[in-house]
Amino acid sequence: MVKSIFSIPKEVMFVSETIRTGGFESYLVGGCVRDLLRGAKPKDWDITTNAKPEEILALFPHAFYENSFGTVGIVNDETEDPTLKTIEITTYREEGQYTNNRHPNQVSFSTKLEDDLKRRDFTMNAIAFDPKTEELVDLYQGVHDLESGTIRAVGEAEERFKEDALRMLRAIRLASELSFTIEPITEKAIQNNAHLLENISKERIRDEFVRVLLSKEPMDGVRLALKLGLLRHIAHDLERGIGVDQNQAHKFDVFEHNIRTLQHAADKEWDLDLRLSSLFHDVSKPETRRWSKEKNDWTFYGHDVVGAKLTKKILTELKFPKKTIEKVTKLVRWHMFFSDPEQITLSAVRRLIATVGKEDIWELMNLRICD
Repeated sequence: MVKSIFSIPKEVMFVSETIRTGGFESYLVGGCVRDLLRGAKPKDWDITTNAKPEEILALFPHAFYENSFGTVGIVNDETEDPTLKTIEITTYREEGQYTNNRHPNQVSFSTKLEDDLKRRDFTMNAIAFDPKTEELVDLYQGVHDLESGTIRAVGEAEERFKEDALRMLRAIRLASELSFTIEPITEKAIQNNAHLLENISKERIRDEFVRVLLSKEPMDGVRLALKLGLLRHIAHDLERGIGVDQNQAHKFDVFEHNIRTLQHAADKEWDLDLRLSSLFHDVSKPETRRWSKEKNDWTFYGHDVVGAKLTKKILTELKFPKKTIEKVTKLVRWHMFFSDPEQITLSAVRRLIATVGKEDIWELMNLRICD
């Protein structure tokens, strides 16, 4: 036990104190404690307790319980802060065997905080904070790992990833968001179990992948996903660009060029659509590459057309919304606009605007900037 003091919102304190008044334990846990220790504002607030769901529901008139994992939601209608609209309370729990690499076959409630902490994914997420006594419960040296910028699995890394394969992609996402490194044993366990990501729904993979792309360092995240064998289970077509040299106008191979284009979009703080377009804009250069004796160089005629079709296929498989798919596909299709500046005419400009749409023409310009 070590002492620590944080600024906790009154809504969170009210929930915690109500639980304690009811005669139960109450700890903040998970990502909110991690963020507080980093000096960042939590994106959500989670409380864990030895109270059973029915006992929690009896304490809060506006609570709801719609799952089998012991999580009760407390609704706060009066706050404007979206991070406080719903505060989740979860009963201490232990988990049985996993057979689908995602969810436990059964969940049993526990009366011990340590039982709940040992089932969590990474040490930085296995820290509990008692807002009444201002004590941190840190059984796995999560504070030390936070301070050193290290992502480390709780307990046996191999077991944690076999239980829930999505945790491997979550490690990539946290490394990308926080600029942390994954420690060697955890990293090796990801490499050994990367194939298990095939058992995870495309929607869950998409959600974690999107958070990688929206981080400050998405290039590092994609590169790490490649290194650990996860990228092939997200968008394997990107890997085809590795070692594919471009023409003399380019310094990097196709893969490196794509992820650096993505990073430029992130540096500009542009939105997800532009980041996706940047990442996939040259995805079909490998299959359209031809050697030109006339130019004494490589050509990639039609890679924009072929790439748009492939991008649509990739995003559809990842279950992206139709609107996102249509826009990103359009940007990839037209990213080679006016490849010959000497042939630009006013009528050509009008045709481009009519084709792309006034609402997206500047997005296309921004994609060209990234490229």
